[in-house]
Amino acid sequence: MANVIGNGTASMIMDQDGDPINTTNRLPVETEQDDAFASWVTYPDFAAETGTSQALNHANHTNASITTAKEILIQTDDANSGFIMVGSSQGTTVAGSAGSRQGVKLNAGETLILAISTFADIFIIGSASTQYVQVAYFA
Repeated sequence: MANVIGNGTASMIMDQDGDPINTTNRLPVETEQDDAFASWVTYPDFAAETGTSQALNHANHTNASITTAKEILIQTDDANSGFIMVGSSQGTTVAGSAGSRQGVKLNAGETLILAISTFADIFIIGSASTQYVQVAYFA
């Protein structure tokens, strides 16, 4: 009688095909480990490249080859006068005029958190020189 609701009608949790989800009639729950983030690493701010987008591990950016991050935080400096674009490759990260940009645009003081493990997979470019960026990652 543990799965009876109301006037004695039995109920089960089922998928869209009508098959029971599991034998316990309970929804599965994902849980994080107690030490979800064992470390938090930050880097000195840097000016985003302007000619061609570069990966976060570029020598003029963080110059760090991180491959074990759980999340990467990118924040633009609140004193920036322009914006930066964030993308997944040089070809998908373009800072130009409206209609020709590609990637995710971050204005001054905005933050983007990505569940990506490596700096080599994140590219940035500034709309003008001296667009500063702060980067941190959680491992």
